[in-house]
Amino acid sequence: MFNRLKNIIEKIKTLNLSVENYKQDSIIQSLPTVAYVNKAKKLIDKKKIDDAEKLLLTALDISNQDSRVFKYLGKISEFRKNFEKACSYYEESAYLNPQDKEIWLRLGMCQLSSKQYSTAIKSFEKADKITPMNTDVQTGWGMALMRMKKYALAREKFAQACKISKYNYSAILLSAVMEIRLCDYEAAEEKLKFLTKVAPNESCNYEYANLKLLKSDFKAAEQYAKKSLEYNKQMLPSYFVLGEVYSIQKDAEKTHQTYNMALKNGLDCDNLQFEWGKACVRLFEFENARQHFNNALEKNSQHADSKIGIALLNALDNDFQLLDELREKNGNNVYIQEAIGLKCFHEGKFEDAIDMFKKALKTDKIQNYNLLNIARAYEKLNNKDKVREYFEKFIIENPKYKCGLVEYAKWLIEISDFADAKRKLSKAEKLDSNDCEVLNLMFYSSYRLVKENISEYNVKEAISIAQKTINLGDFKYQSEKQDLENILKEIQEK
Repeated sequence: MFNRLKNIIEKIKTLNLSVENYKQDSIIQSLPTVAYVNKAKKLIDKKKIDDAEKLLLTALDISNQDSRVFKYLGKISEFRKNFEKACSYYEESAYLNPQDKEIWLRLGMCQLSSKQYSTAIKSFEKADKITPMNTDVQTGWGMALMRMKKYALAREKFAQACKISKYNYSAILLSAVMEIRLCDYEAAEEKLKFLTKVAPNESCNYEYANLKLLKSDFKAAEQYAKKSLEYNKQMLPSYFVLGEVYSIQKDAEKTHQTYNMALKNGLDCDNLQFEWGKACVRLFEFENARQHFNNALEKNSQHADSKIGIALLNALDNDFQLLDELREKNGNNVYIQEAIGLKCFHEGKFEDAIDMFKKALKTDKIQNYNLLNIARAYEKLNNKDKVREYFEKFIIENPKYKCGLVEYAKWLIEISDFADAKRKLSKAEKLDSNDCEVLNLMFYSSYRLVKENISEYNVKEAISIAQKTINLGDFKYQSEKQDLENILKEIQEK
């Protein structure tokens, strides 16, 4: 009898304890799901996500009318980056409690992450009605407009977010990004300069580097890109800035070192390979460029920019099939414009070719191989002044491109300007002192100049060029060399 009473008393104590725990967890005693939500919230705070989800799903079995159950299930899905599922939960929560001050913001952000930009804007509009002075709402709204490429409207939202909170550094950064897109570089500069001083991180330093690159301040672009990587070696776009800076400056070694560094940091992807290919095009390393474009397509067969890159490389080899497939939808792309110019050139439409090459230069002045293309087209039109003008422009931009100097020199030899040809070949010879083609052309130019103005010094200089070429094993002007040796002998016998 006593044992039975003892067991009953223990059960009553246990029941009382359970009731007390329930009262602590539940604010509104008439809603049993509240206890589950509160417990789940504590578990979420402790990062025990799976346990929290189980509690919330149990609460959902009890009642599907508690907005907070859906809200926290949405938070769990958002934490797991399952944004579409999070949207579904948040929508249910918003339906049950449309006056929740947080729900429309969270729903809008998840819709943004799910690329539901128009729907996200509607959610931010509702959030703004409930909390009209919320800097996060304005920032999210601006981000949705930015993704829709409505940059001016996006900038307005970011500016509003900054007015609400001057410490919203994300909004300041995004506002600067919009100003860059809108070519308001001075306004962007002011914001990015501020951010790199008061709130420096990889993002603001990258954006400042990108702005400096757009303004052709290559030294500063390099500096801020490197700072960005000091904060985060995984900041892939900063490698792109460095690669572009070095390839524009024709520094092949640093260019390839930069992209190899990105590879070492585990950042290999289609975009890395494409950017590397673009850098190779700037360096006139066309076979390397083709390899990187193909690498990008192996990683992503739908990488449209890499296909366009290959279309240009094919056009350089007079293969225009891929160009014909891509030109209609990509007429504003500099590679496509250049490739169209090459096709016109191949078809003998030299004036049309010149127009397309000039158009490509307006699209992207950095793609200055088009200066050489224009010189070649004017050469076909026998416009000597224009040929000289564009060859000069090209070698000023590319003083270390030996092939350009040699091609220019060959044309100068054709028009009998041997003195200028020799000057160009001397520059080429400094880049590669053992290039037999350069040395042969130098000898021939020197020979023709000697025949116009014979002097012992000039004859000896020309013979020394010939001898060096012979030592390398590929000399083409033996009879001219013999002629100079005879002239030298006559001079010395006098």
